[in-house]
Amino acid sequence: MSPWLVLLLPTALAVPALVLVLSSVVERRFLSPQSLIVSAAKSRRAAPEYAEVMVAREFDRILSGDD
Repeated sequence: MSPWLVLLLPTALAVPALVLVLSSVVERRFLSPQSLIVSAAKSRRAAPEYAEVMVAREFDRILSGDD
């Protein structure tokens, strides 16, 4: 058995696992409704009206169950 084959199998399993973990972290930290609301509220350039509209829109989307 080739030594490359021994390294290839764990690598082939680790790469998709790493992609899944990274996508989960990105979704949780940057794309979740809570993080979008917080970033809109903390933005210095955005007007308060924009943050209010965005929070209301996300709140309605969460309540209606549209994911």
